[in-house]
Amino acid sequence: METIYAALSPLITSAVIVVRISGSDALDVLSLLGAEGLEDKRVIHTKYSGSVNDDVLVTYFKGPASYTGEDVVEISFHGNPLIVSSAFADFEKLGFRGAQPGEFTKRAFINGKIDLTQAESVAELIDSKTKRGIDYSYSQLKGSMRKEVEGIRDIFINILTVIEAHIDFPEEDIEEAHENIVFNNLQTLRDSVSEILRSYTTHKVLRDGYRIAIVGKPNTGKSSLMNYLLKEDRAIVSEVAGTTRDYIESSFVLDGVPVSLVDTAGMRFTDDAIEKAGIEKTVSLINDADLVVVLLDNSLPLNHEDENVLSITEGMDRLLVVNKCDSQNILDLDNVDCHVSVKHDKNMKVFLNMCAAKVSLSDADVFGKSVMVTERQKHYFDQILTSVEKLIEYSEIDFDIFEYELNSSLRLLSEITGLSYTEDVLSNIFDNFCIGK
Repeated sequence: METIYAALSPLITSAVIVVRISGSDALDVLSLLGAEGLEDKRVIHTKYSGSVNDDVLVTYFKGPASYTGEDVVEISFHGNPLIVSSAFADFEKLGFRGAQPGEFTKRAFINGKIDLTQAESVAELIDSKTKRGIDYSYSQLKGSMRKEVEGIRDIFINILTVIEAHIDFPEEDIEEAHENIVFNNLQTLRDSVSEILRSYTTHKVLRDGYRIAIVGKPNTGKSSLMNYLLKEDRAIVSEVAGTTRDYIESSFVLDGVPVSLVDTAGMRFTDDAIEKAGIEKTVSLINDADLVVVLLDNSLPLNHEDENVLSITEGMDRLLVVNKCDSQNILDLDNVDCHVSVKHDKNMKVFLNMCAAKVSLSDADVFGKSVMVTERQKHYFDQILTSVEKLIEYSEIDFDIFEYELNSSLRLLSEITGLSYTEDVLSNIFDNFCIGK
């Protein structure tokens, strides 16, 4: 493969800019370093004397004991982008090529240094918005998902051993003990895969943060609630209905988790084109939210606009909150989660605790799994679970169907770790990486 290079840090003025070179010809850069015998050393301080001069620190990682599995040279330049850009021009003259996004990690995968789950964890580690998300990404980088998949694969093979033995010797009836082995192992598989899939939503919050949408008809106090939570006047508060015609989004931290808070346009029936567009956007934001806070007005009876909001959010993870509870109780509604007065700070701690309970996701069983499931992995695990549940429904074993479904699931497991893959799969994964990783 071609020898590639890229800056590991942004090309901005800084103390140091580090450049990585990887490939069979990486040591050709010595001709620009005035350095001899680098092959016998790991780190040297030398002079870069290409089209520019600079004192640099050079680190050599001899393949296969390197990140990519190839010869790797890393050069620490003084942090002037002009120096590094000039060095890049020199690298091109040596026949090196600028690396594509994620190409170093892609080579690590191709050269057997890591599997696909570990490669994906590199991007997750960089992008995680919470400390716990970082911990799970790092655990996956060390192979936690690979171990889970290997354990699941072993169970599939145990079942296939029984199935294929009876396919090879069809004259012998399957013993009850062997049938129990098959169905007991299928139950174990269903539990294991289901647990991994349950962790997807939880770990998505750890990776991306939590999203709360505040919805309700106009003038229920949505903007006041947002300002209370943010402890600043982020949203305009007005007695005029329809003040918020677009959504307002801001962030705060709740129980150590970054929360993206969205104050949506008041949902009412209107002929105003701008306000209509804001309401349509509100519906979209509701569908993307992890939690919907439906705010109702205690000073007014329930009307068709309230009922519209309740209908749209039915079945979602939501909190029904009645605001203005300091006023005369007019609203009549069952299943309210909390009565508050944002204006007078009444029961707001109760409301915050409810939100914190949603955000904390304190499910010990889910957090016991030290894996962080990506969208790609979830796609395959969903198919595997469907196949396993299909087999469990059989009252007796159909050997041909069981063999087909089990082998299909094994192929899906290979897709997860990258034992089998296509270039399209690799492109979808690594194209989302930053250059230099």
